Amino acid sequence: MADKEKQNIEDVEPKEKKDHKAYWLGFLITFVISIPFAVGSFFLIKAGLSNNPWEQVRWRVFADTFTLPGVLFSMSFLLVKVSNYGAFDAIVYSVRLVFNLIFHSDIRKTKLPANYRDYRLMKASKPRKPVSYILLVGLLHLLVATVFIILYFTIK
Repeated sequence: MADKEKQNIEDVEPKEKKDHKAYWLGFLITFVISIPFAVGSFFLIKAGLSNNPWEQVRWRVFADTFTLPGVLFSMSFLLVKVSNYGAFDAIVYSVRLVFNLIFHSDIRKTKLPANYRDYRLMKASKPRKPVSYILLVGLLHLLVATVFIILYFTIK
């Protein structure tokens, strides 16, 4: 009995390590994707405030630079979460059904379930991957933006 439990624990540990690696890889990729958003917004905001002296607007520019990707990635996380709860399932099923009707002669030979209820059950049976790293990247940017906002209001 103890050997069987030990074997089950050994089987689970590599999967957990793999999940942790995938999570941090997702975090790293999301963070790398967020950098061009921050750099691009920096130059756009700086160009919009070009007639103001840099010393007066630098903290505001930095705060806005980090606010934009922070809000974008936080809202992207919320959109993914809403989608995971099935908010867009009817739209996705309808679009797939229309495409299958147009491009396939026999719709029952496709992988699409026969009705919407079966489609929802199929979607619910699939495990969801954690995507909280998107929120983590967004909150990290918002934290940095908050520091720059405090600097903007304290150091003028």
